[in-house]
This record gives sequence, C-alpha cells and structure tokens, in this order.
Amino acid sequence: MAIDRNYVSEMDKFLKEFDEKPESHSESRRAEEEKYKKIHDLRDNQYPERQKSKIWKDF
Repeated sequence: MAIDRNYVSEMDKFLKEFDEKPESHSESRRAEEEKYKKIHDLRDNQYPERQKSKIWKDF
C-alpha cells in the first residue's frame, strides 16, 4: 500500500480558503505578523552597523 503524500484534508482546505479571505485578518493578527516579520528579519539578515552588546554588565 502506497502512502499518498499529497493528501490534503477537508479541514486544511477550509483553513487555507479562510486564510485567503481579507476579513480573516484581525487587527491583532496583523500586529502579530508585523512582530514576526521584524524578528525574522533580524534573525535572517546581518546588520554590521549594530554593535554587539553584553547581556550582563561586569560589576
């Protein structure tokens, strides 16, 4: 018996269609998306002008 690796459930189809509708994006969801865009940008791109700082200060 072969495994169908391209199977998409009815629920996944529904969620994909729902996600594509403009009214599915609430204000809090847009804020969350913007937050993660910034996080991913900082993670994936190098910014040499930023100086690395120590987390802990020596006392």
